[in-house]
Amino acid sequence: MKKFVLIFPLLLSAENFNDIAKSITNSLNYKLAQKDVEIYEKKLKAARAKNYGTFDFSYTYVRLHDNPIMKMNMPAAIGAQNAGSAPVYPLIYKDMSAEFQAGEKNNFSGVLKYSYPLFTGFAITNLIKKSKIELMQKKLMLKNVKRVLLLNSANLYANIYALNAKIDALNKAKKAVIQAKEKAEAFYNEGLLNKSEVDEIDAKYYEIEAQIQNTVSQKKALLNSLSTLLNKKIEKIDGIDIPNLKKESIENRPDILAIKENLNLSDTFIKMAKSKNYPEIGIEVALKKEANNISLSRNNYQNRDKSYAALAMQYNIFDGGEKEANIEEAKLFKMKSMIYYQNYLNSALTDYKNDLLTLKALKEMYKSAKSEVRARLSYYEYIDAKFNEGLADSADLTDAIAKLAEARAKKEAVKSQIFFYTIKTNLDGGNSF
Repeated sequence: MKKFVLIFPLLLSAENFNDIAKSITNSLNYKLAQKDVEIYEKKLKAARAKNYGTFDFSYTYVRLHDNPIMKMNMPAAIGAQNAGSAPVYPLIYKDMSAEFQAGEKNNFSGVLKYSYPLFTGFAITNLIKKSKIELMQKKLMLKNVKRVLLLNSANLYANIYALNAKIDALNKAKKAVIQAKEKAEAFYNEGLLNKSEVDEIDAKYYEIEAQIQNTVSQKKALLNSLSTLLNKKIEKIDGIDIPNLKKESIENRPDILAIKENLNLSDTFIKMAKSKNYPEIGIEVALKKEANNISLSRNNYQNRDKSYAALAMQYNIFDGGEKEANIEEAKLFKMKSMIYYQNYLNSALTDYKNDLLTLKALKEMYKSAKSEVRARLSYYEYIDAKFNEGLADSADLTDAIAKLAEARAKKEAVKSQIFFYTIKTNLDGGNSF
């Protein structure tokens, strides 16, 4: 007995742009930017650690080549002339020398030390502030990476949609050509049409088929690019929903905010440079032992316990003008940051205004494209009717079919660009998707 197996085609789930936007964080470019944030979080932690001082432990062993000795040279009285019972000066002196062992060849030392910077001219405070600003910049740049990835994804998505629409228009044209071919062959069999007319329709069929295959290849290439960008396999996309255009808030764009943080960073650089004008004061407390054995329990020649507490101050008196040069450099960096910020902001505003102009032009083009489709469809129906009556040749019919397909594809291509530029205008204007 034969068994019948029902085979269902594998349906690929289509990704709409909301799905694409949610997948942005899976991108390897986004993950790289995340690692930058994590790195600068550790840098901030390291900077804050300087507020707590440091504990250090060291243990050393030294073996001397010779036994350490101490040499002494001194004059010694060895006699004098006497006059009765009282000595008569001068006495007679002679240089005497002596050597004493001052230590052993094996020397061990252990130190547990705590150091704390009491005052550094606010250098540590500003170092921590600098690290905070740099971390903030990395977080803002992470948001900007997401913004750029959304832009690139929207561009690819729009182009894939346009290619899908072109394939659909070509398939409709292919269906119309097949119908025309069936009519032409019937007319030819009845002797009402020349063979060349049938061949003309055949040629158009193969031309459209080649266009379909080429467009499918282009679409697959863009799907591969989108998959690489998102680090996720994308095999099919859905339609497009054009979002609303939001109010401009360009100064809230993450890349602009990150550049603006350079102004705060430059202030910190100035304060760090000025900190060199102050003395550095620190304390140090240590438990220290020096001994002749590995357990530090015996010293035959000197005090074994050499623990201490110290207060130190360091102040540079002359450095050849280095401090002043560093302060001036930091001030120039601030001026440069202000100019760069203003220039970047002006360029961003110009791009945003140009986006609005492009979007306005695209909307007018879309109105024209819709009218063109209606006109091309009406013309095709007219030529098709004339062809059925033998009043139009196959060249006119295939030309009408091709131009209708081109108009349909153009309309959807313009629509896809309206979708992209609406997203771009919102993102360039400082809004989220």
